[in-house]
Amino acid sequence: MDVSGIREKINLIIYSSKVRNLKLLKIVSFIVSLIAIGSLFAYHGFDLNDETNNIIQIIVEASFGYYVFHYLTKVFYDFAPKEFIRQNWFEGIMVLILLSEAIFHNLLGFTVLENLFDFIGLKSGGALSVVFLQFYLAVVVFFELSDKTSLTSNIKLHPSTIFIFSFLVIITAGTALLMMPEMTEGTGGIRFIDALFTSVSATCVTGLAAVDTATFFSLKGQFVIMMLMKLGGLNIVSFAYLAAFLNRAGFGMKQDEIIEDFVTKGSFFNAKKMLLKVFSISLLIEIIGGGLIYLLITPEMPFKTEGDKIFFSIFHSISAFNNGGFSTVDGGMFAPFLQKAYIIHIVVAALILLGAFGFTVLFDLFTPSLLRDRLKHAWKTPHMSTMLAVRTHLILIGVTVVLYLIAEWNNTLSDQNLVESTITAMFQAISVRSAGLNTVDIHSLAIGTVFLMIIMMFIGGNTFSTAGGIKTSTFALICINTYSTIRGKKNVEVLGRTIPTDDVLKATTVLVTFGGGMLICTYLLTLTETHILAMADRSFIDLLFEEISAFSTCGYSTGITNLMSDPGKCILIFSMFVGRLGALSIIFAFARKILSTNYSYPEEHIMVG
Repeated sequence: MDVSGIREKINLIIYSSKVRNLKLLKIVSFIVSLIAIGSLFAYHGFDLNDETNNIIQIIVEASFGYYVFHYLTKVFYDFAPKEFIRQNWFEGIMVLILLSEAIFHNLLGFTVLENLFDFIGLKSGGALSVVFLQFYLAVVVFFELSDKTSLTSNIKLHPSTIFIFSFLVIITAGTALLMMPEMTEGTGGIRFIDALFTSVSATCVTGLAAVDTATFFSLKGQFVIMMLMKLGGLNIVSFAYLAAFLNRAGFGMKQDEIIEDFVTKGSFFNAKKMLLKVFSISLLIEIIGGGLIYLLITPEMPFKTEGDKIFFSIFHSISAFNNGGFSTVDGGMFAPFLQKAYIIHIVVAALILLGAFGFTVLFDLFTPSLLRDRLKHAWKTPHMSTMLAVRTHLILIGVTVVLYLIAEWNNTLSDQNLVESTITAMFQAISVRSAGLNTVDIHSLAIGTVFLMIIMMFIGGNTFSTAGGIKTSTFALICINTYSTIRGKKNVEVLGRTIPTDDVLKATTVLVTFGGGMLICTYLLTLTETHILAMADRSFIDLLFEEISAFSTCGYSTGITNLMSDPGKCILIFSMFVGRLGALSIIFAFARKILSTNYSYPEEHIMVG
C-alpha cells in the first residue's frame, strides 16, 4: 500500500473525532494563551522574587509546549497535511522556532534568540520576542475560534460598536501595562491619568505626550508604546477586513454596507487574504524603513550599543508609518544630532507619506497584477477615489511647502540653504497632516505658519489610512460641491464621474461634527487651562493648536501638553479617541436606524446666505 493509501485510511479513522477534538484544543489554546500572557505581564511589569519567576517560566515553557502539540495535532487531523503546512507557513515557522529554542535550552543550556539579542546589545530583546510569540499565537487561536467554531455565531453587534470596543480594549491594556513599575525609570511610577493619556495617544496614533517618552519610560515602557502604535495603526486599517472576515458572526447586509465604506467590494469578499496582506505589507515597509534609518545612523550620534541603534530605527519606522508621533530621543526629530540629518528626514517623511496614503490607495496603485493589466490596456486606470485622494494629497503638500517657505524664510529657515529649507518645509508639510514628528521648534514658528498647520491638521490624510482629520476625500468633496453650487450644476461631478448625493451628505456631516467637536472642546480648554492663558509667552492659539492636533490625531504641539491640568488632559483624551474613531463610526454605533425613508414632504425653499 502506498503513502496516499495509508493516509486515506488514517483519514477515515480520525474523521469522527476530528471536529470535536480540534474544537476542544482551540478552546484550551485560548485559555492557555490568556494565562501565559498574564504571567508574562507580571514577569516583565513587576520586580518578583526568584520563586515566582521560576513558576512563571514553567508556565510559559508549558504553554509553548502546548502550542507545538496543538500545531502538530492540526497537521495530523488535516486531510491534506502538506497543503495545510503550505497555507500556514508562518505559524509553522513560529512553531519551528519554539522547538529549536526548547532543544537548545534543554540540551545546551542557552536560547538562540536571547543570545542573539544580547550580542547586538538589545538586552531585553529575547524576553520581548517571547511576548511577541505569545501574542501572535493568541491571535491565531482567536481567528480559529471565530472561523470554525460556534462561539461567535450568536453575536449580534454593529461593526462600529466592535470597532470602538477594540480600541477600548487596547487602550485599557496599554494603560494597565504602562502603570507597572518596570515600565518607567526610577521608583515613582506614572500617574493613572498620564498612563491613560499616553495609552490613548499611542493607540490613536496621535503622538501627544504628557511625560517625556525618552527619559520617563524604560525600554520596556517604550516597547509597549511602540506596540500600541502598531496595534492602533493596524486596527484602523484592518478593521473593515476583520469585520468582513467575522461576517458569519451575525452582521446583516445593511451593516455590511457600512463596512464597505472602508474597503472596495472586490476585497470585501476576500477579507481574510486582505487582512493578512495588510499586516504583511505594513511589516515589510516598517522593516525596510527601519533598515534604512539604521544604515543612515552616523558614529557621531549618541548611541551606546548596536541594540540602541536597532531599537531607535525600528521604533521611529513604526512611529512614522503608523503616523504615531512618538520618539525615543529627547526632543524627537528636533534633537540636536537629528536636526541636520536630512537624509533620515527624507526616509521618515516617505514612511509618513505611505502611511497617510492608506492601503486601499497603495493596493490600487502598486498591486503587480493591476499594473500589468494597465500596461496592456491603456484605458484601465486606478479607481476614481484613488486618483482624487492622491491628487488632493499632493496638492495640499505642494501648497503647504510653498506657503511654509514664504512664511519661514527669514525666521526658522534663515540659517539653511535652499535644499535644506525645502527638505524642512517638505517634512513639515507631510508630517503636519498626520504624523506629529517635527524637525523644527513649533513654538518658534510664525503665527501664519501655525495657522496654516491648524488648517492642514484639520484636513488630515486619506481615508482608510493611519492619518486623522476629516480626510482628504471629505475636503475634496466639500470643495467640489461648493464649486458645483457656484456654477449652478445640479450634480457634483469629478474626473468624469457623478458623486452620489449620499457621499456629499456624509462629507458635510463629517465636516460639521469634526468642526463642532473641536470648537466645543477648545471652549472647554479655555475654562480649564486658565493658568496657560495667563503665561506671558502663551495665548489662545496654543490651546486651539493643541485641541485640533488632538482631534485630528496629528500630535503636533507648541509645548503645552505637559502643562495641561488633569481636566484638560481628559478633554484631549476624549478628542483623540473621537478623532481616531471618526465621526461616522460613532454616529453609526449609537444612532437609531430609521425603519423607512421611502417618503418625502412637500418642498419649500429656505433663504440661504
